[in-house]
Amino acid sequence: MKNGTMKKTACMLFGSLIAVSLLTGCGEKTEETSDKTSIAFVSYQALDSSEWLQNLVAGLENYEEENENVEIRCIEALNVDEYEPKVRACCEDGFDIVITTYSDMANATIAVAADYPDIKFGILQGEIENISDYSNIADFRLNRTETAFVQGCATALMTETGKVGFVGGSDSGGINEILAGYQQGIAYIGNGTEDVVAYCNTFTDPTIGKEYALQLIADGCDVIFGAAGGSSTGCAQAAEEQGVMYAACDVHYPDAAPTAEIGSALNYFENMVISFIDDTLSGNYQGGTSKEYGIAQGAAGYEFADNGLAPQEVQERVMEVVEKIKAGEIEISTEPLHK
Repeated sequence: MKNGTMKKTACMLFGSLIAVSLLTGCGEKTEETSDKTSIAFVSYQALDSSEWLQNLVAGLENYEEENENVEIRCIEALNVDEYEPKVRACCEDGFDIVITTYSDMANATIAVAADYPDIKFGILQGEIENISDYSNIADFRLNRTETAFVQGCATALMTETGKVGFVGGSDSGGINEILAGYQQGIAYIGNGTEDVVAYCNTFTDPTIGKEYALQLIADGCDVIFGAAGGSSTGCAQAAEEQGVMYAACDVHYPDAAPTAEIGSALNYFENMVISFIDDTLSGNYQGGTSKEYGIAQGAAGYEFADNGLAPQEVQERVMEVVEKIKAGEIEISTEPLHK
């Protein structure tokens, strides 16, 4: 690891401005561990803002404990004007691998990577166009359509009104891929279920998520699928309070929807990030490429809630779909059928 005097001085000066938020969740980089491979994970969301992110951080902490050759620092960059400075600070501090998050941070990642060609960058769900132009950036992402497809099947099999609702965190690429899989899963069942789409335009506000879910319920939807990060908690609460069903994404909602949750389209972000780290450490870093991780790679799956809401015949039908996806027997487009 490179810790030259000039770099240390620059980092100390810059660090005085952001030290409080820079060290969060994972280990701190020290002189004593300078022989280790140092990894920075930079999140554009607060690390405690949603359960999937909490799980990811916990996974990285466990990975660091189990692998003495690495040290990991988790960093929050919550505002657009923080993205590039904090990523650049990681480079100045001599990190070997810098992982950023989502398309929100794509421009900052591209700008900094150009100035540090010897550092290996990864971006989770970056959706970077012309990725082959950037030899030290690897774009890795979950296949969100697969588990969403399964959730669409479960939703269509469970609805009683024949009308279901979707609350997305934003009208953007990753969320619309979830929507696409969900709608195709509904169509796969083929029982005429109608789906209604809404975007709450926030991933961190359960109150707003709840408002949108309540609107869909008032419109006759008896299943709500929340794909809005932390805002989905409000969607789950609305379903529970109104006596309708909830289709979960990324995690389960036993507290917000103990009797309403059908099941969750689970996505194991921690497995995906750790796979990327393992590939990089083993010399299999593939800059300038995009890679997807899905059900077959252990980065995603479907699991019914343990509340007994879904009948056995529904569970069996849905798990048959999971096996077909794993075997490559079902093709799923990333384009929504409608918005």
